[in-house]
Amino acid sequence: VSKIRLAGKHLLELISEILDLSKIEAGRMELFIEDVDARSLVEGVVATVRPVVTKNGNELVVRLPDDLGNLKTDVVKLRQILMNLLSNAGKFTQKGTVTLTVERRATEVVLSVLDSGIGMTSDQAARLFQPFVQADSSTSRRFGGTGLGLAISKKFCQMLGGDVLVESAPGTGSRFVVTLPLKPPAAEIRPMH
Repeated sequence: VSKIRLAGKHLLELISEILDLSKIEAGRMELFIEDVDARSLVEGVVATVRPVVTKNGNELVVRLPDDLGNLKTDVVKLRQILMNLLSNAGKFTQKGTVTLTVERRATEVVLSVLDSGIGMTSDQAARLFQPFVQADSSTSRRFGGTGLGLAISKKFCQMLGGDVLVESAPGTGSRFVVTLPLKPPAAEIRPMH
């Protein structure tokens, strides 16, 4: 029963990611911009993703300043970006450390996910944000996944007026850096319900 449940969950995630990508490519993905407390949003994501990150014997370190303030963003999309980056870091790291650092600057917020995992070559990193592409063909066999999470995260970051970049080297881990404006361009702000 647990295997069936896991397979069903995986299939649901795959369908959801393909639908997200299709909506993005068709220009049908909408933004729902809200005024949100950045610290509580990040803490909520961390609480959800901690079991996934620590499953491989990893330590999750969170560096989150008290004075993060509010952020105008699409909460669901930012949550998905962070979940993707943190769960990937946990998946490709064994008995290591995954560190999330959040920093507020004058006009933007910077979220960095650093892991001490397997890392990748510059060629692998260059292909990483393409849909259905993983670091190499052995990655999906060894670690699972569809190769869609990072492509969707990149598109979401760009829709929100920011970007995500990666720095990595084999055997030294990876750092993913998300930069988002405190208010997306031409954002219509919706009150939180």
